[in-house]
Amino acid sequence: MKNRIIVICFFSGFLFHNSLASMSLTDYVDLFMCTAGDHGQMDPSATVPFGMIKPGPDTYPGNHSGYNYDDRIILGFSHNRLAGVGCNGAGGNLRMLPLVGKADPKGISLLKETEKAEPDYYKVQLSNGIIAELTATNQTAFHRYVFPASNSASIMIDAGSSFAGTTFCEKEILNSHEFSVRVSARNVCGLGRYTVYYHVWCSKEFTGQDISDRVFSLNFKTKKNETVLFHVTVSSISCADAKDEWETVTRRLSFDNVRNAGSDAWESVLSKIIVEGKEEYKRIFYTHLYHTFLNPVKTQNHSGIFRGTDGELHHADGYTHYNGWSVWDNFRNKFSLYALIAPDISNDIANSLVSLYRYGIPYWSGYNEPVPTVRTEHTEIALLDLYRRGIRNFDIKAVYRKLSAEIGNVKADSPDSRLELCYDYWALSEIAGILGLKEDQELFLAKAMEYKNIWRKKFQAITDNFDVMHAEGLYEGTLWQYQWHVQFDIPGLIELMGGKDAFTERLEYYFDNNLHNQGNQPDIHVPYLFNFSSKPWLTQKWVNRILTKDMVQHYGTHVKWKKPYIGRIYKDTPDGYIPEMDDDDGTMSAWYVLSAIGLYPVLVGEPVFQITSPIFDKITIKLSENKEFVIKARGFSDVNFFINKATLNGKDYLESYILHHDIVSGGMLEYDLSDKPDINWSGR
Repeated sequence: MKNRIIVICFFSGFLFHNSLASMSLTDYVDLFMCTAGDHGQMDPSATVPFGMIKPGPDTYPGNHSGYNYDDRIILGFSHNRLAGVGCNGAGGNLRMLPLVGKADPKGISLLKETEKAEPDYYKVQLSNGIIAELTATNQTAFHRYVFPASNSASIMIDAGSSFAGTTFCEKEILNSHEFSVRVSARNVCGLGRYTVYYHVWCSKEFTGQDISDRVFSLNFKTKKNETVLFHVTVSSISCADAKDEWETVTRRLSFDNVRNAGSDAWESVLSKIIVEGKEEYKRIFYTHLYHTFLNPVKTQNHSGIFRGTDGELHHADGYTHYNGWSVWDNFRNKFSLYALIAPDISNDIANSLVSLYRYGIPYWSGYNEPVPTVRTEHTEIALLDLYRRGIRNFDIKAVYRKLSAEIGNVKADSPDSRLELCYDYWALSEIAGILGLKEDQELFLAKAMEYKNIWRKKFQAITDNFDVMHAEGLYEGTLWQYQWHVQFDIPGLIELMGGKDAFTERLEYYFDNNLHNQGNQPDIHVPYLFNFSSKPWLTQKWVNRILTKDMVQHYGTHVKWKKPYIGRIYKDTPDGYIPEMDDDDGTMSAWYVLSAIGLYPVLVGEPVFQITSPIFDKITIKLSENKEFVIKARGFSDVNFFINKATLNGKDYLESYILHHDIVSGGMLEYDLSDKPDINWSGR
């Protein structure tokens, strides 16, 4: 795509060049953002939106997704990864390293000054003189290597490579150009297992040589600057299916055509939201919007066949099947974003989530997973939210009984897990209401309201234990942070705290004393709770500060640091997040994307967005049926972010929320911003 633009610009002049360049949103995506150290755990792999295959560099000693920007030694290029999900991540299978002569015992280095990455493309020169390029379709990775002249060129293949540990691998050399690999590996945190199948084709005729049980070498001779191509096709079904996919779909495609098609696919999804404003903020915005479209992944083959969590093969009727979940993290915002800007994809995701209940949904990862995955708690909340936001082409009734049976088996023996379970009960009650099951609705709502018992016991009185990480058996956080996890009954929470003024005072104390942890999920909705308080303008203050200004952060994932972090939380640098802040499968990226345009779903399960001032002058959300919703922020600057006036479609708007329906119907929301809050704005 970029090359085609350059050619057109050459003939059409400078002004036309600028116009086209401004339309290329992929130029704003920085694949190295959030890849350094423990600052996001992202990677620069080449992939299409929701791509099943993600070829990318694995460095030493590496990161959760195989790559660390600060490393210089490269282990090779592997083909799958689940970025930013904690522990050791998952994936890293079928690692390939191009060599000239024997491998250097000190390792092969990548030359950082040659490293380049953009959506669906990665390039680097290695210290052995080989230039490596990667691109991909949904299931096929295209490798293009340029070798120096050598009588001992080779590709070293690690059939058993894995970030979380391999349980089984086998290879088969099919002929002098092709081989296959089957790999079973552990999922995130070593829980569960997935199995993937690969078919690999090489443009050069090779001879094979075993190095160990799982490592082998493909050897050949090369001329100066000779190009060697590899096609690596993945399947969740079988090696034969991977070969059929390659022969049917990708065999005759060229590297450059695949790269251009991938760039176009990314341009299409990124253009769902057009933002106008500060260039730095646009780079961060489009990079994180890109991150939200990495997972889950499309796992069906070209015939619509996929492997379910029961280990059996099924056919996706009327939808595209996805897998690879981290719902505990991203039910909080990512699916609400999809429902807004990608309803067609949301329908596929809803049907894929329903299939989990048809074919078996484990608490975490099961042992028949088709791709790397994490966990699926709170799926009922995600399904309810999608349904309420207009995604209706899925059968929630068919799995309702399995939803209600599952929730009865959830272990909830800590204050945080009790609050989370009550949120699940609330969602199930709402689903029962949708299905007309009044008795179930009342039963599950009563169970949801039991949160008040644990809240009074553990959260009402502020004790010395409140600021202790993992106190009372909490999973990741403090009592300060988990006390707000009652999104489904904020009026009830306000009452428990003694009324709106007391609620507001407690919120102010929480933020003024730096007790908030933006680096982890449990309290990322809390800046928006001021919209329910007697001082709604403080949502504008704190969201803007988190997005654009220095913050004091005291907490990692599991400990309170002795020395706090002071600085930006979201940056356009390789260390793009604060320390220990994983992207968690797009959750933290989705928080930025939604907050940057001034919308956030505090109560996932209700078709509502809380509103705040955006950080762009103008936002255009592209909707179905060629409709648009435009948000304008007049007077926005680093100091002007308080809403003094709002209008919706030309009429005064005093609410601190907006209905999903009002956005997808199309229209315009306009703000007048200043450096001082207007205490009369907002009808709450």
